[in-house]
Amino acid sequence: MRENKKVLILSGPTHEYFDPVRFIGNASSGKMGKALAEEALSQGFEVDFISGPVPDANLPGEARPEETRRAIHITRITGAEEMLSAAQAKFAAADIIIFAAAIADFQPLEKSDEKVPKGENNVSMELKPTPDIAARLCANKRDDQIAIGFALQTHDGEAKAREKLAKKNLNGIVLNTPASLGAETGFFTWIGSPARQAQSRQPLENWGCLTKTECAKKIFRAFSE
Repeated sequence: MRENKKVLILSGPTHEYFDPVRFIGNASSGKMGKALAEEALSQGFEVDFISGPVPDANLPGEARPEETRRAIHITRITGAEEMLSAAQAKFAAADIIIFAAAIADFQPLEKSDEKVPKGENNVSMELKPTPDIAARLCANKRDDQIAIGFALQTHDGEAKAREKLAKKNLNGIVLNTPASLGAETGFFTWIGSPARQAQSRQPLENWGCLTKTECAKKIFRAFSE
């Protein structure tokens, strides 16, 4: 790899707070993002790593030699809008972008400055969509940039993943299921972009059950072939 080859990885969940202590989020652990970053480092890439709220143990590079730690820059964020802003600052310099973060789909329309008290009655909350980070960033993606996404689906997985692949202007997408959330393994399927499908003649590859480290290796192999 060229010394200046850079990978931008978005990882972990986002937490969308509706008061100072409560939030809308999901069970993403950041383990997939960590595996991707460590694979990138092992291949000699420089890594910009933007992570939502995860334990320190789920961040990459903690146990690596000093020279490897210097090759990774970690930015920690909380919400989707903060992640978008951080990624926008890094996007143009990246050769490869991997959208592994599980962004919360909704955020409260209004946030209370005080803890909302619990009462005996039901409570309604108005929500608005969080920004579609991959679509926003990749709308003007250069031809020499490679962007890979993830699609976690409960049903109609392949159709929804292919829709996201086209809508977000990605070069490939990894389909998985909620069983991978917080786990060390998952069931993964790779779907490449139409151009790459024509080249590889493998429009869909069912990778089956893999550790996230094994999946990360396959992802880098898929777009480098």
